[in-house]
Amino acid sequence: MSERPRLFGVPRRDELLLTGSLALGFAFFFLAVYGGASWVTGFYSGGLRVDLPFERHIPFIPAWAAVYVSMDVLLLLSLFVFRTWKDMVPFALALCAETVVGAVVFVLLPVEVAWPARVVHDGWAGIFFVADTMNLERNYLPSLHVAFACTAALAYAERSGWLARVLFGLWAAAIAASTLFIHEHHLVDVVAGALLAWGMWRFIAPRARGEDFLAALRVEAFCARELYRFSRRHLRYALIALALYRYSLGRWWRAARVARVGFCFLQLVDDVLDGDRPVDGEPLDWVDALLTELEPGRGQGIGTEAMPGQMRATASEMAREQATDIAATLGRVLLDSLESPEARANVFALMRTMRRDRERVREQRWLSAEQLIAQHRDTFRLSVDLMLHVAGADVRASDVPALIDAFGWCSSLRDLREDLEAGLYNVPAEVAEEVRAEGANPADCDALLASTTGRAWVVAEYARARVLLDRSAEDLATLEGRTGVPLLRLFHRSIESFRARRLPRRLPFLREPASVKPWPSGAASSGPR
Repeated sequence: MSERPRLFGVPRRDELLLTGSLALGFAFFFLAVYGGASWVTGFYSGGLRVDLPFERHIPFIPAWAAVYVSMDVLLLLSLFVFRTWKDMVPFALALCAETVVGAVVFVLLPVEVAWPARVVHDGWAGIFFVADTMNLERNYLPSLHVAFACTAALAYAERSGWLARVLFGLWAAAIAASTLFIHEHHLVDVVAGALLAWGMWRFIAPRARGEDFLAALRVEAFCARELYRFSRRHLRYALIALALYRYSLGRWWRAARVARVGFCFLQLVDDVLDGDRPVDGEPLDWVDALLTELEPGRGQGIGTEAMPGQMRATASEMAREQATDIAATLGRVLLDSLESPEARANVFALMRTMRRDRERVREQRWLSAEQLIAQHRDTFRLSVDLMLHVAGADVRASDVPALIDAFGWCSSLRDLREDLEAGLYNVPAEVAEEVRAEGANPADCDALLASTTGRAWVVAEYARARVLLDRSAEDLATLEGRTGVPLLRLFHRSIESFRARRLPRRLPFLREPASVKPWPSGAASSGPR
């Protein structure tokens, strides 16, 4: 028999951050759901009477408000009882489930209390005001105050000796009694709250402790945290996050997990290589270590709790260690979720393609126009193929070559300033050479766009995008009816919108391109056919 853990203890700082986040998340969830139910039932008139005849003889004792509000203390003890996030999850989920069930009953079965109006003038007035405020209005059956107190007693009892179990049981019973003595609930509410706690704990706790469930929850937490970090950096990632979750809700959540995991993993790798996510040492070494761990036949493999040993040894800050842990976990989950060997090979090919951009930054390398198009084509061909595979589409990037080149065009012009500042030169070497001949610095976005050659190159690229988008529209028309085409049309419209509206707002000279002579590179007419 396994030894029972100590009842109370001080959690490690990293675990306290996680358990505290769960507790805070529950608090916000409770306020939203419980408060929402109270607001909805405020539009009702009257309600069901559940009071029993003998209850009119229960005295009103304001001093019991102190016991009533002690429920918050009982719940806060969870931070010192459940000292790891894995231990806290069943408790937090049980409370959330009870809140949802309670809110549904509040709305569908509103109750009208039979207690007379209460007025407190003595020294207990302040604490009674707090207790009465906590209860809001109209949320009576079941009593969530009783449900939460009983859930805590049941959960803590599993880690307690006989004396602690008795004390927690008496505490929960006293809280239940306090709801009657301060006339917040009727007996039926109290009994319903206790039964709700018993049922939810028996149903949820065993399932929420399963290793598969905890591993899946960890992955979802990683995805949510990464999407939040991406969104803080740029609004477009917030829109992508909303689209991913909307896509996931439209089908089985588990089946759509690969889409969430895949985007978060590859974007994290890209952020590390771009320098947007700091890691210890050179990002190229970080990615190489990740490839060694994830690629079959190169590493020992990692589980959902592990991270690459080579990278763990160099981690000196929690945030950087988390980036490694998250990337390793999401990468393994992504690869395990992809059934096609070709799709798994595309993941590694895409990582190596993105790696080449970091090499360009380190070497301050300028590519020719042809080389730039090829690099962008490789990047977006692999990305789009993975996306289409995950979506179960029967079209592939090879079916829409012009759209793939349009992706590359959009990425280069959209992020031109940020890329140049980071040392990623997505301006052709031929253009850079002519800009230098004018006495300007092609690595400075303002100087580039102020130069005659720089403006001419942008105008030529603007015209090239028109050609690519027209060809893309033709390709999509021939694919009509095949799965995946609506998704490709969505991207086509997004790029079209960027070209027609957002880019001209950034670069007003594009509104009158005839006033600028295009750069004589033939770029405007280049593109796949």
